[in-house]
Amino acid sequence: MELTLSTHLLVYHTMNARALQALQHCGCGGAEVWLAEPHVPWRNESRLREFGQALADSGLCTHTVHLPFYPSVPDLLERGETWSVIAPDPADRRVAIQGMAEGLHAAAALGAEGAVLHLGWPKDVWTSETQALADSAVAELLPIAKKCGVKLLLENIISDGTRAGALVQLLNRVDPHEEAGICLDLGHAHVLGGVLAELEDALPRLDHLHVHDNDGKKDAHLAPGQGSIPWAEVLKKLEEGNYQGSGALEIRDFSKGKQDLEEVMKEQMQHVDSFRDDFFPQDA
Repeated sequence: MELTLSTHLLVYHTMNARALQALQHCGCGGAEVWLAEPHVPWRNESRLREFGQALADSGLCTHTVHLPFYPSVPDLLERGETWSVIAPDPADRRVAIQGMAEGLHAAAALGAEGAVLHLGWPKDVWTSETQALADSAVAELLPIAKKCGVKLLLENIISDGTRAGALVQLLNRVDPHEEAGICLDLGHAHVLGGVLAELEDALPRLDHLHVHDNDGKKDAHLAPGQGSIPWAEVLKKLEEGNYQGSGALEIRDFSKGKQDLEEVMKEQMQHVDSFRDDFFPQDA
């Protein structure tokens, strides 16, 4: 399994030449680009093209993007503004779905193969009405993703409606031709108390992974090996399931932008290197 790095690790920084250089030397040839402004100028066509070219010039491939679920980092942190494609209010829902559609076009511009979608937020209360909104949102976004040449990937986000089994059922209803898939977030699955069971449920539609760790209680986004996920068993089940996709390391800057990005990258990638040495020695 190829390990890429989510640029969420640097979300408090803009992805300028300095950030790209740090990413270039992290040991991951590919990236999952986190679509959030000003981290990435994903809503500005010309600046996005420049960013994509800079990525390519750095020898970095954009395997996947994470679709936005807030307008920008300042909007989220300073004003608490969020997007949800299952928002009860039709106007809020329309803004969110439009944002996802724009994100799919940005993914295509960056040459990404897949785009990760959140259905709401963790701990949302799911009802039959919520499920209907989720089905409708995915059904609306599927043809846009297809036109963009990007695979829509639904993520489990610590809510009953986004457990792996529920996502498989949703896709079976609205996507019988299997044009979309699942991104299984292993850390989220662990918090729900059954990473191996969630993985088993996801395998029929599994295309991508988010790789990080925690203690089984808090969604900490630690580097793999720093928590209690049974990695040997997880990797064995992936091998038995003939998993052919990639895994994006979705680890966190615990300083929230206060540390220099090079320090953050060095500190977190040391943990990742230990994990790779233990489980991917042929790639070390």
